[in-house]
Amino acid sequence: MKVLKRSVVATAVLLVISNQASFAHQTLDAVVVTANPLGSDINDLVAPVSVLRGDELAKKQSSTLGETLNHLPGISSTNFGPNSSRPVVRGLDGDRVRIMNNGGASLDVSSLSADHAVAIDPLLVEQIEVVRGPAALQYGGSAIGGAVNIIDNRIPRSPINGVDGRAEFRAGGPEMERAGAALLNTGNGQLAIHADAAYRKTDNLRIPGNVLRSDAIKEGSKLLNSNSDQQSGSVGASATSEHGYAGLSLDTYRNDYGTSLFENGSPTRIKMQQDRVTFAAEQRSLDGKLGLISSLHGSISHTDYKHDELVGSAIEATFKNKGWEGHFGGTLVPVNTAFGQLKGAWGIQASSSQLRMTGDAPLVPNADTNTRALYIFEELSFSKDSAVNLGARVEDVRIKGIAGNGSDGDASVGEKKFKPFSTSLGYRQGLNSLWTATSNFSYTERAPTYYELFSNGLHHATGMHEIGDPNQKMEKGITLDLALTYKTAESKTRLGAFVTEFSNFIGLMPQLVSDEYRFEGIKARLYGLEADGRFPLLKGVFAKAGQIDLSWKADYVRGENRTTGGSLPRIAPLRLDASLIYTEGRYSSQLDVRYAASQNRYDDSLGATPSYTMVGVGASYKTVIQGFKSAYWFVRVDNLTNEVARNASSVMRDVAMVGSRSLRAGLRASF
Repeated sequence: MKVLKRSVVATAVLLVISNQASFAHQTLDAVVVTANPLGSDINDLVAPVSVLRGDELAKKQSSTLGETLNHLPGISSTNFGPNSSRPVVRGLDGDRVRIMNNGGASLDVSSLSADHAVAIDPLLVEQIEVVRGPAALQYGGSAIGGAVNIIDNRIPRSPINGVDGRAEFRAGGPEMERAGAALLNTGNGQLAIHADAAYRKTDNLRIPGNVLRSDAIKEGSKLLNSNSDQQSGSVGASATSEHGYAGLSLDTYRNDYGTSLFENGSPTRIKMQQDRVTFAAEQRSLDGKLGLISSLHGSISHTDYKHDELVGSAIEATFKNKGWEGHFGGTLVPVNTAFGQLKGAWGIQASSSQLRMTGDAPLVPNADTNTRALYIFEELSFSKDSAVNLGARVEDVRIKGIAGNGSDGDASVGEKKFKPFSTSLGYRQGLNSLWTATSNFSYTERAPTYYELFSNGLHHATGMHEIGDPNQKMEKGITLDLALTYKTAESKTRLGAFVTEFSNFIGLMPQLVSDEYRFEGIKARLYGLEADGRFPLLKGVFAKAGQIDLSWKADYVRGENRTTGGSLPRIAPLRLDASLIYTEGRYSSQLDVRYAASQNRYDDSLGATPSYTMVGVGASYKTVIQGFKSAYWFVRVDNLTNEVARNASSVMRDVAMVGSRSLRAGLRASF
């Protein structure tokens, strides 16, 4: 079996480096993303950005955001079991990766602990954008590692005439998921209304291997206490025109899930709820009406978040986080100069949140966090194929620890003030009609979080006693990104390399006392390679319109603790992916192979992770059914060889593993 797996991987790699065919079957659509303040097409960006939408998003959707994005280049996941997983970008996670909804912060507490789920349901998402590398310029210092922007249509942004929407149902998988969602949009060209609802229920995860951690229990092939029950929904309305919109949305999220762990024989579970209200508006095509202003946009949202952590039926701890975030900005009228056309964008942002935690010996004291920020971004286009951009951001961050909830960190509370500054310089140069080179240099500062400053207690999810440092300095790093992109109407390849040098990296470092860890400033370096692409291999296969394409991905990240000479913890190993995709008209099928090398560089007590090879197959079909405009059927078999696969970037890698061989099917219909 091992020989077979290695042969499959070798074949996939050889296909990746083979000559690209020149014939066309399907053209690659242009994708406009919000990751650039100017709203550029993804092919014109300097920063490395990945986008999931449409059918590709439907196929990759999982019960968690981290697992939905786990197959993108440079992205792994925290994977604290099947119910809680945040994305890890180039080896960085937690508050270094900013997760947003329509550009606004998600004020849950998922960055505090890996067992805290992100309060977002991927089933209701229209598009997900992932910025790899520092995205602090537009999104703040907490995006020193990257940013994930989840885009939906809860506030309609363009006129709607009549009624449209979609419904979706999926079932199966190793967790026996039963999930469904429905979205409805209606309007008269001036007033647009949106409503959506989703649910998801899962059973205990079926796994192929043994559970190693003592506080996790396996019964037969199932990991106990890993089931979930989730609901979400929203209503929104906006006044729309061809040049803008102004609207309001109300949304809610509920999740009751098991952490896969037990405490004193009782299952530990989390019951989560979040309610949010958002106002957003945009006015486009203002050229000449407000001087140099070309467009204006803004939003403000208020979030009320709470979750209870239960041991059996008793509440062990309660987390509450209330707050608001707002931003206002715009783009400038392009100006023709002697060197080329100059375009610009600017924005101001502010946020405030109040964390309150109760329970027996809380990990952190109560804390208030307030931020204010201003950014500017300018791009000078020398020609259609050549441009340079420059941006800067200044912030004011104030974090106040508040005594009174019984935390051992109460003794060190007080108000801490930081003024992070970030800047970036990027260049894009078309080499010819097919190849484009990009480079991006950035300097980023990140203010430490409340838990890096004030935590002092046992973190039940990890089994570590974590201690903060109230005298913590700002995190500082410089990053260089280089990339080559090849693009035709029917194929695309991107080859990239990066290095980030931290003069001060806030790491959770082991101490001489067993299970004691402290947040300390160290010198660190992360570097790696990323590559991905898709191109046609054969056409006229089985039928005149039949074609086989190859989609592939490779990434590698290395994290070094330059203070001790060791490695940074939880870094994903070398990964290689290849998919052979057969399409004929409305039908598509594919064979996927993913190889992950062993990870023998680690800096925690969980040890190394062995290599693995995962194989999956899938098929989809687009058709028309009565009462709907279109229908998209899909079916997948994952982990075909029932491989035991552990995630090197997970703090639960001795428990959380990929589910066993499983079948998943679904239907998404639009009307």
